[in-house]
Amino acid sequence: MSQKLELIREEKLFRLLPGRKKSSRLEASGVALLDDTTAFVIFDNLNWVARIDLALKRENNNRLFPAPSLGSGFEDIAIDMKMRHFFCLIEELEDFDGKIRGFVSEYESDGTFVRCAQLPTQFKDANKGFEGLTHIWQEDREYLYALCEGNLGTAARKGGGRIDVFIRASNGSWENSHRIKLPKDAEFKDYSALAYHDGRLAIVSQESSRLWVARIDEAARDIVPGSSARYRFPNKSYRNIEGLAWLADDTIVAVSDRKKTGHPARCAEKDQSIHIFRIPEKTS
Repeated sequence: MSQKLELIREEKLFRLLPGRKKSSRLEASGVALLDDTTAFVIFDNLNWVARIDLALKRENNNRLFPAPSLGSGFEDIAIDMKMRHFFCLIEELEDFDGKIRGFVSEYESDGTFVRCAQLPTQFKDANKGFEGLTHIWQEDREYLYALCEGNLGTAARKGGGRIDVFIRASNGSWENSHRIKLPKDAEFKDYSALAYHDGRLAIVSQESSRLWVARIDEAARDIVPGSSARYRFPNKSYRNIEGLAWLADDTIVAVSDRKKTGHPARCAEKDQSIHIFRIPEKTS
């Protein structure tokens, strides 16, 4: 049986951001940490980034700033801690050659636009692209890990999961590196975000309301067998978790999307919010 995550604190996003009210649509889809006190949150309905203090109080530093993009809204965000750049994931767009691909927009930490680059993976169906993004340095090489939505790029296929890994080219673009197939214990109804920290991957599912954590062997480019664990959220109201970031070895920050039509009314209690959870020690 999966262990339960411990809620540390949470708050509705509209209460943290100036000029926003209860009726504001803040459909959070990703979160990344600039440092151990500051989160960047993005939205799938806005080309804006929210800077939020992790005390989760209405601080003066909390604000929204624009992020110009080819698409409308973003699916996830990742931060390059070395260069202090951040990347916003565009799930999919039709490219100049008519193929459907994901894109990443790159910005300096103050929101200054740097470039927008395609990710080489081709998808067969619109709205069935990448859902999660994380940035990693391995020695002097730079990588992006992009999480497929859960159908490996096709609307018909269900189950399974895959991470496509891209390496930075000398001209600033991204090239195929390798793929990581998720094991059976990570097969959820869908996938909505991933995060990386010190050799550990975390993946979250909205529909399954579960968090999966495992170690990754970077040399072997695969999940370490027997290293994984699954966790459930504190109650059944957490059906809209869309973004994920590591705050510490045993602590994650998550954000939630707007409640979906057909979900129980209780899900509105936790939607469009930012949450901080503690991960319990793994039991044998």
